[in-house]
Amino acid sequence: MTDAVRAVSSMSGRRLRGRPRRWWAGLALAVLALAVSTGPAPAEERPAFPGAEGYGKAATGGRDGAIIPVINLNDAGPGSLRACIDLSGPRNCVFRVGGTIKLKSSLVVRDQNANLSILGQTAPGGGILLTIDQTNSEGMHTPFVVKGSANVIIRHLRMRPQFPNSIPNVDGVTIEDSRLVYVDHVSTSWATDENINAYATTTDLTIANSIFAEGLNKHSKCALLGSDPRAPQNISFWKNACVSNRDRNPDDNHYGGSCIEIVNNLFFNAASEWGEIFSQFPGGTPISFVGNYFKAGPSTNEVTYAMNWNDTASVDNPKIYNSGNVTWSFGKKSIVAVAPDTVGFIVDKPPCPLAIANPEPAEAMYASVTATAGAFPRDGIDERVIAEIGPIGQKGGGKMVRAPGALPQIAAGEPYLDSDNDGMADAVEPQFGAAAARSDPWVDGDGNGWSNFDDFMQWLSEERIAGRYPTD
Repeated sequence: MTDAVRAVSSMSGRRLRGRPRRWWAGLALAVLALAVSTGPAPAEERPAFPGAEGYGKAATGGRDGAIIPVINLNDAGPGSLRACIDLSGPRNCVFRVGGTIKLKSSLVVRDQNANLSILGQTAPGGGILLTIDQTNSEGMHTPFVVKGSANVIIRHLRMRPQFPNSIPNVDGVTIEDSRLVYVDHVSTSWATDENINAYATTTDLTIANSIFAEGLNKHSKCALLGSDPRAPQNISFWKNACVSNRDRNPDDNHYGGSCIEIVNNLFFNAASEWGEIFSQFPGGTPISFVGNYFKAGPSTNEVTYAMNWNDTASVDNPKIYNSGNVTWSFGKKSIVAVAPDTVGFIVDKPPCPLAIANPEPAEAMYASVTATAGAFPRDGIDERVIAEIGPIGQKGGGKMVRAPGALPQIAAGEPYLDSDNDGMADAVEPQFGAAAARSDPWVDGDGNGWSNFDDFMQWLSEERIAGRYPTD
């Protein structure tokens, strides 16, 4: 019996949040049943979820594992998100409550916590926000960290730390020395370091459909994708919005033999630097910029470069592929696509075949990213940030910030009815071939090659983006 199954089984003998003993007993039986159920096909043959792409595509997360309900907003203890993360064995954290989780220290997914999916789209009301505002002796101030782990999927979460910029090294999300990680529809802001950081030899990573905004000045950064690696890496940065970050939009510094792709992202209101490419490791950084839109904002310097090689401590030449990227500026501001001293490192084909199939034209991507990036339902911060980008071809708003803003109110809401405790809403299970009276998450009820649970979670993600949630 895995820790995940054992933990939920042990809940059956207690009353938590007013749940009767028979409710927990039913949940325990459901978890035990799914531990031996079989999926429609081997998990490794399917992407992380329908529509997943890029180098993190093969992450399996908690597939075929336990369904663990998060029933409170506590920092730790039974029924908390931390308790679900700290278990072992394949498992899926699904939320029966919405609101803000005020952390005392980082949530950390370690080696023993691998094979995990955190599915924020299940949260009722306004979803889930993670924040932290108190220091601790360990310096664990980044809300969410994946450290030395594998097969982790994170969807529809927001991370908004509340530290002044005098507290260093606070990221929104850190992925450290991990592999097969998929970050999808997350929102971060107000980091004192990077809003998202791929540290050490993190590889087979996709960061997608997310909003990274308003890193705190003077160390205001969107994304650091090449941070002290020790081997080649495979990283996809796809359909994200970097908004009002001074530089590192994104920053890349990798070994030769890496496959790094920056595809269909919207970069807005950088101050001094957009895409920064270093070559401080043998072989030089191989990178593809495809179908991105670089848009100047009020804080953007008069002359900036969308792709710029920084020769500091270089040991080799980068290989930079540039295709379909668009720059837009206004007044006296100018975004030059490729810096003059970088032109000599442009190559005529991607250093690696693109892992993102069929990139969109940059103009089409602009519309899709502004409509669908970030955690849903969008909170007031994301709504403001997206509004500040403005329509395509028109001047936007926004500014660099030096302190965190006020946290938005996140409604608790009422969770959907899930009488068989399989993580799926009873009311919609039949449309996937599932049955509300039977725990059948890992069965392919409609024969489409995906489990009922995979189908439901992707459907629910799309419903949250459309402004809907199953209330029955």
